[in-house]
Amino acid sequence: MIRILFAFLLFSLPLNVTAQEVIPLDDISGLHSAYVVPRDKFNRVDVQLIVLSGSYDDDEISGTAHFLEHLAAFSADTYVLREPRARDLFAKTSSVATIYTNSGAPEDIDRLMKLSRAVLYTPKLPQDFLESEIKIVERETFLRERQYPIRFLRRIALQNLYGSKRGRANNMIEDVPRLNLQTALDFHKKHYAAPNVSVIISGKINKETAAAKIKEYFGDTEKGTPPEKWWLNEKPDPTLRKLQRISSNRLQDDMIVFSKFVDLDWVDTSIDLQGEFFIGVTIFQARIREALMFNSFDFQSIGTDFFMAKNGDTEMTTFIEPMPGVSFEDALTKFEVTVETLLDPPITAEEIDTARKRNAAHAKGAARGSQDFLRFLENVASDGLTPISPGTYAKLIEETTDAEVIKFMEKLIAPSATSILFAAQED
Repeated sequence: MIRILFAFLLFSLPLNVTAQEVIPLDDISGLHSAYVVPRDKFNRVDVQLIVLSGSYDDDEISGTAHFLEHLAAFSADTYVLREPRARDLFAKTSSVATIYTNSGAPEDIDRLMKLSRAVLYTPKLPQDFLESEIKIVERETFLRERQYPIRFLRRIALQNLYGSKRGRANNMIEDVPRLNLQTALDFHKKHYAAPNVSVIISGKINKETAAAKIKEYFGDTEKGTPPEKWWLNEKPDPTLRKLQRISSNRLQDDMIVFSKFVDLDWVDTSIDLQGEFFIGVTIFQARIREALMFNSFDFQSIGTDFFMAKNGDTEMTTFIEPMPGVSFEDALTKFEVTVETLLDPPITAEEIDTARKRNAAHAKGAARGSQDFLRFLENVASDGLTPISPGTYAKLIEETTDAEVIKFMEKLIAPSATSILFAAQED
């Protein structure tokens, strides 16, 4: 899963970033995959257990993967530490994966492995705790929906794009009151099986120790077939252009949501597109903002995020706030014309070099820290692909040709399936 929601900082620095070797482990029993990433400069060890299913895999009730994330994490505490909520929750649910991170000093490795392994045990928690946790998930979900209205706007736009309320687009608000233990346990049984799980051990640990710990704590897991990612087969009609008008009192201003599906059919996996994707997206964002924010007074704000699935299918969603007095129709026309003519004038070698440096700066910063480094590892690993370290990413960026970037950009702005939402502020 590749998802961009951040801005890059530009520094004057060389592209080379010290590589952190991602070493695949061989004797992994039933696991989908396991890796070790030695980092001797940091006196810590992080164990990331990645269940390769997330909110897009909710079969019946949206929010089940998120609810189960809470249950599995606290149940692991109960199994190992004898008390739920013994620690803060170090877990998160994304569209395609659920990630549990246990961190500590190198001498704590056995405790970290036990906590990670316990995530795969059937959740067991006191009944009153289960009931309270459902309420917590409800409050958490409703709060996020109120604070970030783009969440439900994106959901509507994607439902219209795919013609489906499941998979990539869901019914979170409607389904939250239906969350229940049995559905969560069914999800756990189906998706929390070893063949659908990857483990990454990083930090002050060598290959031999990591391999021994994987064998010790996951050696009893059985091989099998992971559940199908059926939503990956959802592709909208390339000629689709759907527009819907809604109004909501949750909006501070009128907003246009422009969602587009891009079928990058010349690649097998998202790893094949790392360089041109991130360089191209950086250039796209810079040009759009310059055209619509710096050289125009018709827009209050504009922001674009991207989702690229394992098979290279890409969603581009742009959130546009027109200035007061600018109609939806005029704002949309100006945005679409800007996208259509985005490569006029052609992209320069200097632009591509600048985008390279921005991405290299991001990689260099991530290599120095802990949380950013872990986010780097879990990015494409969430799709079941081999993790990419900041050093490997910087190398991919450096080796990407200008022609590859331009090819990606031409495909990104070409006509394709589109869903548009005119969302008006309700008095």
